[in-house]
Amino acid sequence: MKLPVALAIVVGVIGAVLTYLYVGPLGGLGLFIPATFVGAACFFAAGGDVAGLKKSLAANVWGVIWGTIALIGVGLVSGPILVGIVVGAATGLLILGALIPLFDFIPGAVIAFATTAGFGLLTKGSGTDFSLPTGPFTVMLISFVIGGLYGWVAAILVGKLVGSAPARSKTKTA
Repeated sequence: MKLPVALAIVVGVIGAVLTYLYVGPLGGLGLFIPATFVGAACFFAAGGDVAGLKKSLAANVWGVIWGTIALIGVGLVSGPILVGIVVGAATGLLILGALIPLFDFIPGAVIAFATTAGFGLLTKGSGTDFSLPTGPFTVMLISFVIGGLYGWVAAILVGKLVGSAPARSKTKTA
């Protein structure tokens, strides 16, 4: 089977099941399906293997943390200038995190930052609310982690459909 066909089938089926769960039986948790899909995309963008899973999850968690910090900061100020300064400072610190190798997948961090801040702003969620279904930090953290795992499982299943082993992380040997 060709790779795009296998990806379409696997990602489509898993995406359909997760969407059903998020709007059906798990609807009360407030999980955010766009963040889950983006988390899966980050997994593939980071390499689509175990190393990519670690890289994308670390970056997504880093972004969720800084998105939450930005929401807390925005909640403490008023006026567009101060809001802009808070968001700019939080974004700068988020990106400086790439100096730490664990957080060097900047696109994954920025995506999670923007998704978290956007979710909080659109839902009027407080950065200090850590509950389900309303807390931006908790909702986004769980949604992104599920997304990374979604990507990882999809890669394994796609590997089986195309007749090759899933991508594995590159390990150094002595």
